[in-house]
Amino acid sequence: MTSNELPDSGCKTCAFFSEVIHKTLQGEAVDEPVVRLVSSLDTNCVTCMYVLEHFARIAPNSPLRPTCPMRLDTFPQKRFFFRTGCGCWDHSAYHLELLPSPELAPNSVHYKIIDPDKIDISSLKRWPEYCEKHHDNCRLNSSQPAVTDINLIDVQDHCLVYFPVAPRYTTLSYVWGILPDILETRTSNFASLQLPNALLAPNVLPRLPRTIQDAIKVTRDMGERYLWVDRLCIIQDDEANKAKQIASMASIYANSQFTIIAADGADADSGLHGVSSSRKFPTLPVLELAPGCHMRPGPETEEARLFTTWHSRAWTFQERLLSRRSLIFFRGSVIWQCKASIWTEGVSGEPDGVAPDESWRTEKKRPAHLAFDNHFMLQLETPSRPKFPHFESLVRQYCRRKMTYQADGLRAFSGVLNVLSRTYDGGFMYGMPKMFFDVAMLWEPLAGAKPRVVAPGTNQLMFPSWSWAAFEGNVANNLSDDISRSPPSIELIPVVKWYNVSLDGNTSFVNLAQHLFRAIRQQGGVEGLDFSLFNAPPIDMGKVTADKNKWNWLLHGSVMTASLRVQPEKENTEPALRVAWEEEVAPFVNYYLTDSSGKILGRLKVPFTRQEAALQSDTMCECIVISEGRAFGARSRWLKQIYIPEWGLIEETRDLNEFEFYNVLWVEWRDGIAYRKGIGTIWKEGWHRHNQEVRDIILG
Repeated sequence: MTSNELPDSGCKTCAFFSEVIHKTLQGEAVDEPVVRLVSSLDTNCVTCMYVLEHFARIAPNSPLRPTCPMRLDTFPQKRFFFRTGCGCWDHSAYHLELLPSPELAPNSVHYKIIDPDKIDISSLKRWPEYCEKHHDNCRLNSSQPAVTDINLIDVQDHCLVYFPVAPRYTTLSYVWGILPDILETRTSNFASLQLPNALLAPNVLPRLPRTIQDAIKVTRDMGERYLWVDRLCIIQDDEANKAKQIASMASIYANSQFTIIAADGADADSGLHGVSSSRKFPTLPVLELAPGCHMRPGPETEEARLFTTWHSRAWTFQERLLSRRSLIFFRGSVIWQCKASIWTEGVSGEPDGVAPDESWRTEKKRPAHLAFDNHFMLQLETPSRPKFPHFESLVRQYCRRKMTYQADGLRAFSGVLNVLSRTYDGGFMYGMPKMFFDVAMLWEPLAGAKPRVVAPGTNQLMFPSWSWAAFEGNVANNLSDDISRSPPSIELIPVVKWYNVSLDGNTSFVNLAQHLFRAIRQQGGVEGLDFSLFNAPPIDMGKVTADKNKWNWLLHGSVMTASLRVQPEKENTEPALRVAWEEEVAPFVNYYLTDSSGKILGRLKVPFTRQEAALQSDTMCECIVISEGRAFGARSRWLKQIYIPEWGLIEETRDLNEFEFYNVLWVEWRDGIAYRKGIGTIWKEGWHRHNQEVRDIILG
């Protein structure tokens, strides 16, 4: 018995699972109900206790109990998963993959022995070679425009090379961090860095971060000649060059052969563990389920509980999404991810000669998936028609990411927007889709979100108050949330023709949806709409998402406006705000919108910064109407209060089958320009009973 082998304890549960595993490996038929027979874990069995400890690490706050029954799921690829069979909601995602260990050879077709200290990069060449040969969806589209005007690192001559049209190359995604005296390309050293062996010079190599040095070695050992790294391939003090490269980010990553992802590194000097420095490859025990049945836990997966600094950064979000193929250095191991497969060092796959088992297609069983978190996979596939919930989901995930410079709030997402622009007619304006502009304006900051301001202690925003980019942290979209529920259904009707005036005086209407459809009627999502008039051309190097030099961020429109009283939903909100600020969480407060008599007409959600005090009762707030809505289908007052609280709160509407309302913004004025302060909904008839007027405004 090896030092890390867990001995058999005569456990009946393990013995039963051992019998099922042996039959599956030998090709014998196993009765499906028997495979899924559940059994409790034995606290006297070291294997069962290992399973309990494994699940406790996954969710320390909701550990599995020994009495929770287990089941064994088998797959045609001879993959095995321990799962919970208790039916508890908080245990539903628990799983532990088991792989036959060498003791079960030669049946163990998936198991590989690897060096625990160093990564054999040359052995990984099979991954991109197999992908290029067998995965049609992973190859570059023949009509894909080539990347032009690009600097690349020559990994053989150790210097920068300029190309009018890019050859084959790889890319690097890593965390910059804040490090002193780190090499970067500037106008002053650009010429010298193009000399052969420039990166090996005594005054240069010590300043070249270890992650970049290791990426150069990986690229070379994988048989590629050129590598793109932002810090060296973009001239950092040439603003024109930097702007062009950032605008081309989607094309740069999409056209690379694969992206090297330094997911382990906290900064650029962390290196790729196992390349030039030793690694800590996780040693997994051998589990003896019964005499002659030895299994190993599957490799550690890229899942949320194990995410690193790299997974939290804003720039790396789009770099991963834009990449067709990724070579991921994660927790001392290497993972391959493309549009068709996920492979890892310790488990053999198709590139290692293991024939893929396609029986799951005919047997209607899902394929073994290595249990990897597919959080990043295929999310950026350009749909044949625009799907607003898909866009909103990307924004929501991106806004949770962190960045060193808040001014990069849109730049770090520009590549994603460029890809989506292929099907979103009119493209995007400060991150907002023009064809869904009225829907997109319904975004709201959630707890923890903070405004992106020019300087601390000021209220001057870096981005338009009407764009989600004005806030960092959790954001969501009112309508996107509501339409994903059933009931009710929602209908949105644009009522404002927003237009923008360019610096040269030209006018352009922003909300293109005005001429595409009058209403967005929801029966399961915006993606149900048919936009067959749009095509999806390849990513264009020349496409720029938001041309800030041409269009300013001021919106012009004729809106209905009225001043309404507010009443806090909860009394004495100041203590709650103070606690939130002490915990560095930017809170939001819900208010009732009322008429002069105190009658509830709607609700308003307002975020607050540390410098702001909560609104007092009977404070007058000026609100503007930005769109009209109609909700229908909620059969009970309870459902109305859950999905659209105003519907069930207002006496005249609580028993109606339909609820007509306006989406409104609370605005404040500075120098003749209105700025969004909060968002809400108000009963349509109640609005018109109130004193209101129509006026032309500028929304900043």
